[in-house]
Amino acid sequence: MNDLMVARLAAAPPPSDALNSQIVQAVTVTNAETASYAPSQIATAPDMMISQAAGLVAQSAANYFDGVSKIALASQAVLLKDMTQNIAEQNLEAAAEDAIGVLVTDLLMGAAAVVAAAAGAIEGEAASFAIDKIDQSISKYSSLLANSKSG
Repeated sequence: MNDLMVARLAAAPPPSDALNSQIVQAVTVTNAETASYAPSQIATAPDMMISQAAGLVAQSAANYFDGVSKIALASQAVLLKDMTQNIAEQNLEAAAEDAIGVLVTDLLMGAAAVVAAAAGAIEGEAASFAIDKIDQSISKYSSLLANSKSG
């Protein structure tokens, strides 16, 4: 459609003998110039949706990460309180179970970080940092659990 508009403007103009030739020439040049920009100026609904999709995905991923991280942190706070109380009461088996619960919340945080990183909401390096922290937590809690069962 845009090529058709440009072709029409480039075609011979209608008779304009009664008008000032310089004005007619200026209007013709201006119309041709304006029509040449039309493809970059006109955005259809699908074009707009495609251009906005990446931003919407990043925003959704950031919201997802924010929600999961808030839930995980709240869960961790409760589990750490229970774990500390169980250690104080010498209930090591329950403390080890709480430690595993903390590990699970670390895994949820890491999974949320990976999803957000994949969507471009946070950098991949930050997700890598989160995964490294999860690996460290797994090794700590595994050794704690192994020590509590052997002792």
